[in-house]
Amino acid sequence: MKKTNIFKLKFIDSVSGLKIYDVFEMFKTHQYLPKQALDKIRMEQLEALFLKAKQSTAFYVPFNSYKDLPALTKKMMKQNPGDFLSPQYQDKLFKKSTGGSTGTPFVYHTSVNAQSALWAGLLLSWEATGYQFGDKVSFIAGSALIKTTIKHSIFYKIMNIDLYPAALLTDEIILQYLQNMQQKKTKLIYGYAMVINIIADYIIENNIEPIPDLKSIVCTSEMLTDKMKANIEQAFKVKVFNQYGCNEAGISAFECEDHKLHLISSRSYYEIDKDGCFLSTDLLNDAYIFMKYNTGDLVEFSDETCNCGRNYPIIKKIIGRSDDFIIDRNNKKIHSAFFSFLFKKYKSVKQYQILFDNKTFHINLKVDDDFSQNNLEQLTDSIKENMDFEVYDIKQNQEFYKGRNTKHAFIINKRLN
Repeated sequence: MKKTNIFKLKFIDSVSGLKIYDVFEMFKTHQYLPKQALDKIRMEQLEALFLKAKQSTAFYVPFNSYKDLPALTKKMMKQNPGDFLSPQYQDKLFKKSTGGSTGTPFVYHTSVNAQSALWAGLLLSWEATGYQFGDKVSFIAGSALIKTTIKHSIFYKIMNIDLYPAALLTDEIILQYLQNMQQKKTKLIYGYAMVINIIADYIIENNIEPIPDLKSIVCTSEMLTDKMKANIEQAFKVKVFNQYGCNEAGISAFECEDHKLHLISSRSYYEIDKDGCFLSTDLLNDAYIFMKYNTGDLVEFSDETCNCGRNYPIIKKIIGRSDDFIIDRNNKKIHSAFFSFLFKKYKSVKQYQILFDNKTFHINLKVDDDFSQNNLEQLTDSIKENMDFEVYDIKQNQEFYKGRNTKHAFIINKRLN
């Protein structure tokens, strides 16, 4: 990093009370350490965090070791939120919340180190795509990523980030966004996978010239399917990279130059439970302590090594969320992965959304002009063979339902339990 950029990043830290530069440099060093060294760092961090948790927080007092801990859920933490806040922590607290389309808001706090790691992880993920600090970045997202306070506005300006809200995307707005990004010489686009894919469709359909200065695109917050990735790359004429995170669990993973998804394991102590769910402890959040937190994500890891030289572990596959199940009237559960495999046979199907209740199965398919009546009949037969509903409602190219953060929900459960 150039001296001027180091100064800028340290200036951001001084006015925000963060330590982004220090954590960023730490991650840059850690990613190339031998696996044994990374494991040692994680274990030392875990032991220190557990000791602090047991000594200073009500929830962890009864447990003698990390192995004795139950898997945490949002529901458990909402019942007694004060039981996880450590009075030993005396530095600045950052109030956060999750929820959006996946549930009711869950309020928690992060420490200076954890909040710094959020941005340090982003910088690490961007750097792997060719980004250099100071490059013009365009955020295309909803309120989960785009904040509107004065402090955030100053932060974005120093970071050279422009904001493009995704709440309303008419053709006119998309065209305006693209023209602005071209004029501002955007080098990196970062945002929701589904929204960027919609813009990619517009570019292809209207033969729009790609943004000349653009280096790469990083998609986050929503599942990036192979079809979406190929579509976005075709439209923008640059490589698309995936970024996966769960901030409350300390999870940040990024796709490297060799297109492997690496988990920043010196921030996260992780494991996969018997059901395939991703459990994680944010090793840097010593203020509001999450240990063995169930993210609800179904994830597979790989034992392979990467040609990029990084020894951060590789996530082989993000299958989806553990609650992404369709439940038919016989209480049979079908995971959303069924549809990912089903639609691979049909290149004309670009995206989908399912809404179901106790009797009715609704599916909205985003398809192109090549989608035939025969394709529709085949898909309908496959769906009826694998699940039992009283009514099947299959629509094409209707507007998708959006959560309050404008994230795309693949499965919406309206069942009365």
